[in-house]
Amino acid sequence: MPIESNAPDVPSDKDAILSAPHSDGANVLLTANRYDDAEAGRHGALIEETSAFRSDVELFYDLHTLAWNADQQHTLDNRDDAIESDISYTSSQVPEITLENHFEEPGSNGTITQQVVASIDTCGVLMQTTAEFETVAERTFYTVMNLGINGHSHQNPDAVQEAFVREHNGVECIVATDGNRWLALAQEHSGQQGFDGRRIGHTGISSGPRQSAWADIYQENTGFIDESAQAKGNLDAGVGVYAGETKTASWLTSVGFGYGMDAAIEHAFTLLDQGYEAEQRSFEEAWQEWHETVSSGPTDDAAVNGLYKRSLTAMKCAQDGCCGIIAGAFKPTNMTYKFIWPRDQVIITQALIAAGAEREARRALRWFDENQITDDVVDDRNINRRGTWWQNYYVTGEPHWRALQLDQVGGPIYAHWLVWQETGDEDLLADYYHMSRQAAEFLLSYDNGYGFPKKHQDPWEEIWGHSTEGSASAIAGLRAMSELAEAYGDADFADRCEKMANVWAGNFKKYCFKSTPYGDALVTADSPETHSDPPADSRPDAASFMTVWPWNVADASAEPVSATLSLANEEPWVANETDCVGRYPGDHYTPTGRVEDGGWPLCEAYADIARWMSNHDPGAVDDYIYEDAHEWTTAAGLLPERINGTGEVRWNSNLQWSQAMYILLVESRSRDRPFGLAPGESSKGERRKSTDSEGEYLKAWAQDSSRTESI
Repeated sequence: MPIESNAPDVPSDKDAILSAPHSDGANVLLTANRYDDAEAGRHGALIEETSAFRSDVELFYDLHTLAWNADQQHTLDNRDDAIESDISYTSSQVPEITLENHFEEPGSNGTITQQVVASIDTCGVLMQTTAEFETVAERTFYTVMNLGINGHSHQNPDAVQEAFVREHNGVECIVATDGNRWLALAQEHSGQQGFDGRRIGHTGISSGPRQSAWADIYQENTGFIDESAQAKGNLDAGVGVYAGETKTASWLTSVGFGYGMDAAIEHAFTLLDQGYEAEQRSFEEAWQEWHETVSSGPTDDAAVNGLYKRSLTAMKCAQDGCCGIIAGAFKPTNMTYKFIWPRDQVIITQALIAAGAEREARRALRWFDENQITDDVVDDRNINRRGTWWQNYYVTGEPHWRALQLDQVGGPIYAHWLVWQETGDEDLLADYYHMSRQAAEFLLSYDNGYGFPKKHQDPWEEIWGHSTEGSASAIAGLRAMSELAEAYGDADFADRCEKMANVWAGNFKKYCFKSTPYGDALVTADSPETHSDPPADSRPDAASFMTVWPWNVADASAEPVSATLSLANEEPWVANETDCVGRYPGDHYTPTGRVEDGGWPLCEAYADIARWMSNHDPGAVDDYIYEDAHEWTTAAGLLPERINGTGEVRWNSNLQWSQAMYILLVESRSRDRPFGLAPGESSKGERRKSTDSEGEYLKAWAQDSSRTESI
């Protein structure tokens, strides 16, 4: 059988994420995951998806370490046979990953420790593995990994890849390719490079000449490997280290990447020649130098600053060479988050500029500019998408999902405005002015004829309707555009944007504040076209707190927000045993597809800012940043997308939106004001007086015969 990435209903949470901050190593993205699942019998930790050149497509995945004891005649696997495990970072600033797996043998316990870094100057990863057992035995250790070079599981699982054995200066290595990208696997033990047995197999084949390396080594459990030198198809590879009569062993495993076979092989052997100590030192120095360019945390609390820096490190790791930042390096159920969502990138940009990561924030703006839809393109709802962005993207810039979400139109305008505000760079205003104006022109055209934005998909990507959060983001986008246009000397356009934003804001409560079975609340969406249980217009929604911050459309002290906050303290919306609110009551976006007790840390962050701003709970933000968030992190200290009812990570640990929210709450609290609040109504004061009265404008707007959509 193949090496499975996940057991059924068991999420692969990705406790840690690794990359280099610059140079060739920035092309590499690696994740590691610790399992703790008694039902599936898995308690081990292993390296999982690893990518190069494109962070949305892995080159190998599920790298297993297996230990054969000839005296006891058994093979131990780090994921399936470890009795316990741990994953940690070297520090909050240096994402070198250490995996520890603990085993019990008859009469002997043991530990296999694996350290891994991405090389700074060479495109590849280097792993140092150390095995320590209590008793001497004849031992052989194997490394087995699935070759994902064909875009396994989310692009074309049937694409053909090829792998074969090659020699470099008389030493064997395994290379694999999809015809464009290459990887090379090499190994060193006791100063000698090469393998003690190697096999290229077909995943899922349990016997015969095509059997997988996993089946050959682990399932046959003979301590020997049947050599195979080449294959095509869906492949895995296994290589051996014969340690002899010993209770300890140490070896290096390198994987080099390249756009040609020779480059990949050269990179793999360069890493072995350099050695782990030298590569680790360069990796650490590069990360420490990068952290000198950004904030180290604005508090005097070491734990808070530590989580702050880890969150910032994770976001930097997730910024692909294309300038976009993937939402997360994990794959819940049968999908992946390794795409760029413009909406997520808006909030990440907000956090980056708050933390002083100006270069990374500017790169994110460049991605928005380069990937905006600038032609007259009609989507499947017959909406002309000129000026907008698609729902999410491959890192190549190719669209993936294509629904219209208004927070992915108003949001990039806001991000442009915010970075301009924080840097004071007038060139930045000019460089992206056309981008923001095109997005604003789309928003101006997208009213429903009754004083509100037309329907669109909600931020959770489930409902088509007048979403509360999306509508607020459109208002914020127009207000941000008004200030950009005024500064640019485009006064007429600034006036148009401000007026439309004020009209929409005037109808906000009418569309978004409803009576529900839970109580009066800001709901997911008005007039939903998509069925849901509970209905989207009859449930409170945590995304509605974004209307307070950052969109600055709803007053935190006003009835709609206050009423919604009162429900966020009660079941079934909040987790039973920890103060974390979910997306909405009855949410079934969980690993099992059923409603589960728990919450989303990013949702709680938005609720806590609203509590703090409204004085509903002045200590809410402090509770989040000093206490609650630290209880919700993974083994390596990253915040997840979701936790269970007792505050344990449920899945998706390196969601960059969650990391961004921690930085933003810390920055907001340290400044004693919410960071990045969008412009509000009348924020320009007496900057100018309109030539039309507001009443005349509203009358003209209402009589415009081209506005025909009904509510």
